[in-house]
Amino acid sequence: MSFFWIAFGIIALGTIGSVCGLLLARKAINFEKLRPSHDVGGYLLSVVGALYAVLMGFVIVDAMQQYQHARQVTEMEANTLANVFTMASRLHEPERTKIQNACRKYIDQVVETEWELMSCGEFCPLSRDRAVDLMQSLVNFTPQDEVEKSLYPSLVQESSVFWQNRQSRLLTASNHLPMFEWIVLSLGAVILIVFTFFFGLENVKLQILMTALLGMLVSLNFSLLIFFAFPYNQDLGIQASALKSVEDVFGQQKDKP
Repeated sequence: MSFFWIAFGIIALGTIGSVCGLLLARKAINFEKLRPSHDVGGYLLSVVGALYAVLMGFVIVDAMQQYQHARQVTEMEANTLANVFTMASRLHEPERTKIQNACRKYIDQVVETEWELMSCGEFCPLSRDRAVDLMQSLVNFTPQDEVEKSLYPSLVQESSVFWQNRQSRLLTASNHLPMFEWIVLSLGAVILIVFTFFFGLENVKLQILMTALLGMLVSLNFSLLIFFAFPYNQDLGIQASALKSVEDVFGQQKDKP
């Protein structure tokens, strides 16, 4: 499902649900009975709001860090693969063509197939096989002269970093916030909004507006959290631009005589 529809649904549910809950509470509780509790309730609401803001803030910051990590490992994966491809151009045939073709096949498979699967937390087995083929080509390569001997350690190191970044990318795509955290945040949002129902303003329309804005604000925070928790969502998430730029370079190198 599109991230935009999910965010719209959450915001609509939070806003409309808050207003409906307020109207039901106003019907069930007499307005005059709420007046004596306003002073004490106001202090308690401040405490509840502050605690929930701290909780939500910590979770969003952690999700933002995971999002930045996902972006970094994706860029590093593309950069290390480009380094392997470039250094392989100094090798003799047939190793040069074998390694460079393995790079091209891998990145084509990731861009065309695996990137879409990552939005669901999955990966493409064929992309993994392409990566393994590339690693085996480098491991089985035997240097023939001084130039290849000097390049071989760097090739092995870059390929190792490439594999580590690929694994980190897949783990980041599949590891999301635990269900328990979603439950705690959802219950906290409900408690915060319900707490406002025990305050009665003489102007009902004004209270409805304030409650709706509070519900919308909490829902927006949830939408922001979902965005960062799923860094490879197809709508606004991390795109394959870094890999595509490397793919274009591979294609240009292939077209050169």
